[in-house]
Amino acid sequence: MRDRAGLFDWSGGHPALDLVNTLDERPFPSPIENLATFGDLLRFTELAGLIERPQARHLAKLSDPSCSLVVNKVRKLREHLHEVLRAMHAGRRVAQEDLDAINHVIQTAHAARTLRTSSSGGLVSHRWSQPFAADVPLNACALAVEELLVEVDRKRIRKCGASDCGVYFVDTSKGHRRRWCSMNNCGNREKQRRWRAS
Repeated sequence: MRDRAGLFDWSGGHPALDLVNTLDERPFPSPIENLATFGDLLRFTELAGLIERPQARHLAKLSDPSCSLVVNKVRKLREHLHEVLRAMHAGRRVAQEDLDAINHVIQTAHAARTLRTSSSGGLVSHRWSQPFAADVPLNACALAVEELLVEVDRKRIRKCGASDCGVYFVDTSKGHRRRWCSMNNCGNREKQRRWRAS
């Protein structure tokens, strides 16, 4: 399932998996980068529900070189998470260097938040210390990655069963037997392949 413009795949069922899936066509020699610009990153984090629309609009006005650095850091975070998922899927031990890199970004994200009360003074919640800093999308992605790794049952994190698809998703089906990122896409293609082979 893609957004209206077709830029992002939302089959993951979790923002951190949708982040991993922003590098499209992974199994092929020339994968497609859907987080090419800071604007792409803002659009992804807004559509994924990681930052709010007014915040994204305000951040879109930034044009300093730090914006490109943030995009590069998000892509590195994404690739470290991808390596963790690959190891988990293959039943291998997760590389400590990937966990260390992820942990560093998560710690920075936590340090960028503060506790605040609502205007009525009752409700306490986390807020960004600098809500319009260029690294807010990176920090938001890091917290989503932390939630995925700590709170989501690993047995439900799956990779699409199609050999030519690198999409990861959370299996929320009743019997926990989901095999494809999308039945309309990979599922039907695999069925046709098997039918032809038989």
